[in-house]
Amino acid sequence: SLFRTTRPSTMNRFLIIFLLQASSCLAFSSLASPSKVVPVITRRSSSLSSSAKDSDGANPFDFIQGLFSSPNAVAKKAEPQIPDVVVDSDYTLAAAFAVVGVSIVATNHGVGGIIGGGFITLLASLFAVQATRLRFVFDKDSFELKTVDSIGSDKLEDAGENIVVGGANRWAYSSFVNWEFFPSPDVPILVYFKETQTPQTDDSSDGQIHFFPAVANCKQIKEQFELRGCASVEKS
Repeated sequence: SLFRTTRPSTMNRFLIIFLLQASSCLAFSSLASPSKVVPVITRRSSSLSSSAKDSDGANPFDFIQGLFSSPNAVAKKAEPQIPDVVVDSDYTLAAAFAVVGVSIVATNHGVGGIIGGGFITLLASLFAVQATRLRFVFDKDSFELKTVDSIGSDKLEDAGENIVVGGANRWAYSSFVNWEFFPSPDVPILVYFKETQTPQTDDSSDGQIHFFPAVANCKQIKEQFELRGCASVEKS
């Protein structure tokens, strides 16, 4: 024949087998390589989704607040509260009435002098008892009349209902219409105030008038009336 077929030698057969095995290994590695990339992409996508969820829950304006917030901002201090005050007792009025009453009895031996002087002395005793027993209290929002059960006791008790007009002996500062001292703040005998809290029997809105003897320190009472914003009518 024109063409003669020759059998490959042993070396050539070995080389052909090696090349086939090498090409098959390359093909296998190229096919297997995408599977190694997939988990990386999956992990990245999961991390992106989790970060997206975190961003969804956050306030989108937080960064704006951070721009305008002052690092040296100081919390606003609460306004100081006015402490409760128990007005001191004052025996000046009782002593003055006692001196006048005894003087009248001593200098007027007639029946009129004895009756008049005795009545004034009796008032002096009443004022002394009231100064010992009654306490005028200014708390957060009200002016109140309280009592003590014994001399020297600091335990305050409810004074009960007002024996003249009824109702509790406690009046809110906001209900005050006027207050005054008679005959003057320097020489007080009576303390007067008017309030609209006590119900009126005639449905009047003018307010209820109260008087009580100056058996407590009137300077302290005046200071507290002014400090607590109790309304008063200015004299012309």
